[in-house]
Formats: sequence, C-alpha cells, structure tokens
Amino acid sequence: MTENKIGQVNKSEIANLRVLLNGLTLIQLTYLIFIFADYENYIKLIFSFHLDWIVAIIHYIVTGIFLWYNWKKLPIEKKKKIDNTWMIIFLGIIGMWLWIPSKAKKNE
Repeated sequence: MTENKIGQVNKSEIANLRVLLNGLTLIQLTYLIFIFADYENYIKLIFSFHLDWIVAIIHYIVTGIFLWYNWKKLPIEKKKKIDNTWMIIFLGIIGMWLWIPSKAKKNE
C-alpha cells in the first residue's frame, strides 16, 4: 500500500489547501480589479450586498483553516509554528503562498 505522506502530512491535504488558496487569490484579485475598473458599481454593491464584508469573511475563513492546519496537522516544532502563524496573519495571501510547500518539496 502506497502512502502519500510528507512526514506525517497527507499530500492530498496540501493539494486541497492549494486549491483553496487559488480560489481565495482569484476572489481577491477579481475584487481589486472590480474596485479599480468600475468604482461606481463597486460602491453600489457595497451598500446593497456588503461585498467588502463577504470578501473579508471568506479571507478570514481561509486564514483560519491555514492556521488550524499549521497548528494541528504539521509535525514541526512550536517555534516554527509561531513563525508560520505570524507570516500567515501579517502577510495575508502572500504569507499563505510562502507557507504552502512547493511541488519540489512535496516530491522529496
């Protein structure tokens, strides 16, 4: 039986996190493009549907998932978990992209 594990981490879980991060990045890039491209309609959507709150809530949910995964699933020392937490919180999407293992690291 073949196991897809990195240490104690399942490769499919990392792939799911990558898909989640791709979705969040797409949502936030679309949101920023919409702000700069059509500001008047953006203001209408904020007042009608609270678009800014929706995007912020999605971002906080994904950040929470990443932090949970960092603290509960990764077999690393506490100091590294704290460093990863600060990176994810303060750098946002960029921090999440820096945190997630690359394909080269997964294949080792």
